[in-house]
Amino acid sequence: MSPPEDSDPLSEGELQRLEDLLGSEVFQGEAMTLDELQGFLCAILSGPESIAPSQWLPAALGESPRYESAEQAKEALDLVMRFYNQTAQALEDGEALDFVLYRPDQSSEYDYETWCRAYLEGVDFSPVDWERTGDSGEVEELLFPIVTLAGELSVQTRRRLKSDALAELLQSCREDLAGVVLDIHRYWLARRAKPATLKSAAAVGRDDPCPCGSGKDFKRCCGAPDRLH
Repeated sequence: MSPPEDSDPLSEGELQRLEDLLGSEVFQGEAMTLDELQGFLCAILSGPESIAPSQWLPAALGESPRYESAEQAKEALDLVMRFYNQTAQALEDGEALDFVLYRPDQSSEYDYETWCRAYLEGVDFSPVDWERTGDSGEVEELLFPIVTLAGELSVQTRRRLKSDALAELLQSCREDLAGVVLDIHRYWLARRAKPATLKSAAAVGRDDPCPCGSGKDFKRCCGAPDRLH
């Protein structure tokens, strides 16, 4: 049997192996659980800028894993990267994720809060602010179900909602989560593909930073009489 490719989705056995590794002594309690990793990666893959694995891996696995061997290190990283690629492929294809969700016991609700908190951690990990990069109102609206399920509603909002209304809101957000995650990914994908619009020269002061992004004052860059961009 040929070895799995990076693009091959993880089997049930491989998912279980990854889950076991993340919870092992190798990571000294610093690695994310599998549900946290999935939520975190969904945000990493869906933001306004691409984030390299070299940047997010320490946040996901901790700074100093104690692998027992080079083979174990390779196994762990291969599983994580295949899980990453599997998640990326589902988002790109517009397919609803097979959510990794746990529940404390059989009588409890699935734990959406942990997943959504990890997603918001991925949002905060972005090198650029989501709300400042996109339309703040649109971004806030898109993130609202995730914020709600993460237990991050403001005290004022919680006070305004009666217990039965809050329960209905939470149930609605759970049902909408799969679509919301895809909507956010599509939102940023469209904005990444759209070329940046520069301010016109008339709207830029001579001492303002040049809108071309050079870092120079406008008068010493695109606004200089002898310069053409």
